[in-house]
Amino acid sequence: SCIVNAHQFLPFHKVQEWTGKCFNDTLLEELGFIWHMGHGGQPCPFSDDMHAWENILMDREADFPPMKTVHGPTISTKLTIVHSTGVFLHNIVWCSCPGHLQLLKAKLFPASTTQPQTAFTFDVLDHFLIDVLECKTSASSFFEKICHMMHRSH
Repeated sequence: SCIVNAHQFLPFHKVQEWTGKCFNDTLLEELGFIWHMGHGGQPCPFSDDMHAWENILMDREADFPPMKTVHGPTISTKLTIVHSTGVFLHNIVWCSCPGHLQLLKAKLFPASTTQPQTAFTFDVLDHFLIDVLECKTSASSFFEKICHMMHRSH
């Protein structure tokens, strides 16, 4: 949809959907948003989904060094992401290229090192550091603040 395309690089915006009578809060995830790791947010050109990348520049055309490829299915997984404006659930499609730094390259810090299901944006980690150092905020109080920001009235 139009709103999903417009938010391809803005995954932490709060969006509203017109119901015919009024606007209701909705999640990009519910509208079909998929966050592709690697290749600038585009589907991996080395995935098994041949049609997903027909018109996308290959790494050699974009002046990236060639990579060893690993073909794999394009199956999305759910990832909970904590950002300074709230907690978001996104469908993630992992890049089929080798490498374990996909989240870090997207400026996301994984909560675990194996099969992460939660990640924190570098932005929220910076805000947490300032709150801890300046205000002596506990992690649970900071998280409550983030959740409150997500659910407050517009």
